[in-house]
Amino acid sequence: MIEKGCVDIWLDEIVPCLKDLKTGLIEETFVFKIESRSILKKYNSHNGWEIDWINIPSNVEIFALALKRNNEVQGLVALKNDFEAKAVYLHWACTAPRNNIHAYGKQKYSGVGGHLFAIAVDISFKLGYDGFVYGFALNRDLLNHYITKLGCFFVGILHPYHFLLEPDSARRLLENYTYEWN
Repeated sequence: MIEKGCVDIWLDEIVPCLKDLKTGLIEETFVFKIESRSILKKYNSHNGWEIDWINIPSNVEIFALALKRNNEVQGLVALKNDFEAKAVYLHWACTAPRNNIHAYGKQKYSGVGGHLFAIAVDISFKLGYDGFVYGFALNRDLLNHYITKLGCFFVGILHPYHFLLEPDSARRLLENYTYEWN
């Protein structure tokens, strides 16, 4: 599954930055590309990061979403420039274990999932693909969630839960976020 990729992240709130669910305060964020793959060893299934991120294929770029105040990583997203499709392939996305209510029954920050999709959209625009992003949802429930929450379309050509985010929905999503690139 790591080799092919799959998206199994739920989106809760669409907020400009991350929201601390205990205090209600908005935390500013930044995004950075993980340049050294050896760093990925610490993001693994043994400590709650769903997969062993070091095993993501080398032709897939990985970006981290972190808090500005302490550089703490809140989510990771793996993206591939699909030049032939003129789109960004959303290979994988994962919140930090402390934000994954579905797996651990607790959540420190809301808004991580939407941020990770927004990063994919941002890269798509930077590559000249007008916000086109596609991926493969883990299951039908997640596919329907992306259709409802983000305005994705069901494609179903390369995978039974193949989805596509088109420019209008991509722009609306990106307009909600205020993260910085580092």
